[in-house]
Amino acid sequence: MRRIPYGPVRDGWQLTNFSLGLTYNDDVLPDGSMYSYWREGPYYDFTAGEIEELEQATATLYEMCLEAGDWMVEQCPRRTVEGRKRGFFTSVCDPQTCFLSRIGIPEYTHEQIIRTWFDGDAETWTHYDKDPDMRLPMQTPDFSPTVYGRFDLWYNGAGSTPRLIEFNAQTPTSLVEAAVIQWHWMDQTGVTEHPWRQWNSIHDRLVGWEATDGEPGDPGAWRRNIAKLREARTWLPEKPKIFFAYETSDTSGEDRMNVAYLMATAEEAGFPVELIAMSQIGWDVAGDRVLFVPAPGREHEAQPIDVIFMLYPWEWFWHEEGGKAFFRNMADPSKRGTVWIEPPYKAALLGNKALLPVLWKLFGKDPERGKYLLPAYFADSKGAATLTSYAKKPVWGREGGSVTLVRDGVPITDNPSEYGSDGRYVVQELCELPSFDGLEGTVHPVIGSWLIDGEPAGMGIREGIGVEGLVTKDNCHFLPHTIESKN
Repeated sequence: MRRIPYGPVRDGWQLTNFSLGLTYNDDVLPDGSMYSYWREGPYYDFTAGEIEELEQATATLYEMCLEAGDWMVEQCPRRTVEGRKRGFFTSVCDPQTCFLSRIGIPEYTHEQIIRTWFDGDAETWTHYDKDPDMRLPMQTPDFSPTVYGRFDLWYNGAGSTPRLIEFNAQTPTSLVEAAVIQWHWMDQTGVTEHPWRQWNSIHDRLVGWEATDGEPGDPGAWRRNIAKLREARTWLPEKPKIFFAYETSDTSGEDRMNVAYLMATAEEAGFPVELIAMSQIGWDVAGDRVLFVPAPGREHEAQPIDVIFMLYPWEWFWHEEGGKAFFRNMADPSKRGTVWIEPPYKAALLGNKALLPVLWKLFGKDPERGKYLLPAYFADSKGAATLTSYAKKPVWGREGGSVTLVRDGVPITDNPSEYGSDGRYVVQELCELPSFDGLEGTVHPVIGSWLIDGEPAGMGIREGIGVEGLVTKDNCHFLPHTIESKN
């Protein structure tokens, strides 16, 4: 793993990147200077062996996350038929015993979190008919697709072991620049002649590829997941329309373009699509359906939503007005409830920092799998007191918000934000990001290792500058990478 400080600078690279979807590159800093999110010139280079190590770490970490999700679900009384019966009119989830309640997830969401986690496995989860007192099992299995996710990893090249910093499981961004922009950069600069060139099969794994020269093809994540979904929800057409929703309050355009890119891959895979705002998602009280409402006053043009991708945190959604109705709508596939991508479990079980102490509890002593982890504990636990150098993170937080790094008992950097106001924090043993020399000073890269449909698919690299750059924030730069560059 090398940082190449003086790579090629393409003529007109800003316009090229903009035309490929990086419309959110430029910004003005508080001191009036211009900021470029994409770094043209420097890049990181890896050996094929290092890429294989990152790929193996990604696959192993995802396996561990699935086991950790099972453990979390086991702590919830609503996982059993009896627990759901007892909890039909009352609360059965005590924060002392139910893990989901402990980390602040409303109890009314637990059943759907667990149901989407088990994908309606008939032996694990039982669906009921419309009469809750009858409790008759239905023979309709269900399925909740998951398309993507991103691990943030510490890595310093050969001789080091990748370590998990966190899992962006539900709403990871930087997808456009990882899947498209850096691929075109590599193709246009020709800085490597290695057969792999770059660890980046993100686009192909989303869209799929045809069989050639005896090599098997792959239908891709969209076709594979929708096919499974149609097995469970037989009324869906062969190519159901997929809505893609983003939050318009993000004025940078980053959310819109990440969603638009995913929408383009679904369209390339053969599905009808439509880009909408979160504010255009409505509710049909009479029909108990989720709707797309083009605008206020145009309710007569509303369309039922069968399948929707949403780049919006579930932990916000389930605290908002109307959240209970949307979760109730998911309960029974025979009612044509809306399928949400990514499903609720991605936020509740995998996409928050509470995953870190669970992984350490389950695998910290495993010599083969535990090596990819850092010791982590809930901040109010006895284990937390054993750490003198650590990162303190809110259970529910994003883009480095409210993360504090402590070295030998002394804070070295923090990032105050609204996250963590509920007092729920975890601590993770401090593992400072690697240091490389950059033009502006010391830079610190973090590896973003992508999963498509649960499979390792490529990486993107972001780096911060100086001590503040030890916490990766929204103003950190994105740099491309190669495999065995000629430079």
